[in-house]
Amino acid sequence: MSLRTSFTLAFFAAALAGCVAQDGFPSLALRPAENEVLAEDPVHPAVEVASDAALRGRISELQRQAAEGNRAFDATLGAAEAAVSAAGPAQSDSWIEAQQMLSRLENTRAPTTRALSDLDQLAIQRAAEPTNSEDFATLDAAINSVEQITAGQQQRMDRLRARLGGP
Repeated sequence: MSLRTSFTLAFFAAALAGCVAQDGFPSLALRPAENEVLAEDPVHPAVEVASDAALRGRISELQRQAAEGNRAFDATLGAAEAAVSAAGPAQSDSWIEAQQMLSRLENTRAPTTRALSDLDQLAIQRAAEPTNSEDFATLDAAINSVEQITAGQQQRMDRLRARLGGP
């Protein structure tokens, strides 16, 4: 082997040895340059967006639809409770009538659940575009309100189903 070749091999061996930590792997510790903070986070001034009357109108309309659905639910609830109370054993005629009444009651929930779905879609859409903070707060409050209505309806439906029992 020539002197030049052995010098080259020795150089590469020394270079490789310098790259390897004592345990055989490179260190994952932060280097001094990685600890330095070079700049502050950029400050983005808030963009003032005007209130959207069309959005507020749509929110009001959806809240009206939810309230209308809740009124229909409440109007049908009494008959459903009576049918469940009068129901006989599973698969009897009175039990089947009570099941049908529960289906009618469930159908009255459609305007409320549809309004909630539309409000959720509106929130998703508006989150992707500039929206006035007050408008977004109004939308959020409407969603919370309609969620409470639908949750209350669901609880009453669940109680009636539990009382009725059967398949």
